[in-house]
Amino acid sequence: MKRKLITLLGIIAVILVFTYLAYKLLNKSSQPTAYPPAKVALAKVVETSQNHVLTAVGELEAAKQVQVASEIAGQVRSIYFQSGQFVHAGQLLIQLNDETEQGELAQLRAKLKLNEAVYQRASDLVKINAVSKEEADNALANRDMTLGQIQELKARILQKNIKAPFSGHIGIRHVHQGQYLKVGEPIVNLVDTQHLLVNFNLDERVAPSIKIGQILLTQFDAFPDEKFNARVTAIDPLISKSRTVQIQAQLDNFQSKLKAGMFANIILKEESPTQVQLIPETAVTYTAYGESVYIAIQKQNQLIAQRVKVTTGERNNGMVEVSGLKPTDQVVTSGQIKLSDGAPIAIVKQDTLAKSPTPDQQEMK
Repeated sequence: MKRKLITLLGIIAVILVFTYLAYKLLNKSSQPTAYPPAKVALAKVVETSQNHVLTAVGELEAAKQVQVASEIAGQVRSIYFQSGQFVHAGQLLIQLNDETEQGELAQLRAKLKLNEAVYQRASDLVKINAVSKEEADNALANRDMTLGQIQELKARILQKNIKAPFSGHIGIRHVHQGQYLKVGEPIVNLVDTQHLLVNFNLDERVAPSIKIGQILLTQFDAFPDEKFNARVTAIDPLISKSRTVQIQAQLDNFQSKLKAGMFANIILKEESPTQVQLIPETAVTYTAYGESVYIAIQKQNQLIAQRVKVTTGERNNGMVEVSGLKPTDQVVTSGQIKLSDGAPIAIVKQDTLAKSPTPDQQEMK
């Protein structure tokens, strides 16, 4: 009996020992593993002022272009231009047959002469009370009505002399001598090729820095080695739904190299410098959720990495413009792949990280 009691107590003791050891093991495994700080390189945010160089794609448009058409119907009697010819403002292009109008004009001039004589006699007779004042007024009205008819007829005759409204190059004519023209029927295109307009759009964020009169450069695929100066002449006061502003510049084309409809590469430098923040390009992390950087912050005597969303701008010489940071921030430029938000970090030099071997390199050694 005594031996059985001793055996039972031994078994209970063994069970208690194993239970205690299992509890200690489970308690130890449930505690979080303390990882060593990730080694990173830092760089300060650089504040500076820059004159941004803006680029855009535009399209050329003639400063003046019109489809010459007839204001009045009639038969083409004479054509005074050749297709592709340069014409001056006021130069006669087409003359329509005006023989009927010239005949009517001769009749009205004769009628005017008669009405003028009747009016003069009535004016003299009314002075001696030989005719009534009413008869003299009627004679004056008849004379003035004839004058009005003559002026109207002269205007119709002028409309049959179709002239160039401004100087420019004539396109290909669409009429022939003897053809009957209807009102508004197109005759030929007239384009002022010496003065062109270039229209382009800029983002609403940079548009306020553009001023009327500002000079810009244009380049064209047809002339890759040449640059043409243009001057900003108009800025649309409205912003489009795409959040851009339309800008128009005037371009002199005295050598007639350029054609309306060409695409232009626009190079425009801001006149006023803009205050910007610069960081190394390697500091920016790109994800589907946007662009971000890690900055180093002090928390409970420990440096940790904090993710901050940024907006990037122009890139130049390994640096990128950003917004969303403080001037005192330091950004992680190397070692981000090992980081998460709130992870502890240790600062090392950039060149130290570059020279440290990777696990694969260590295995090769």
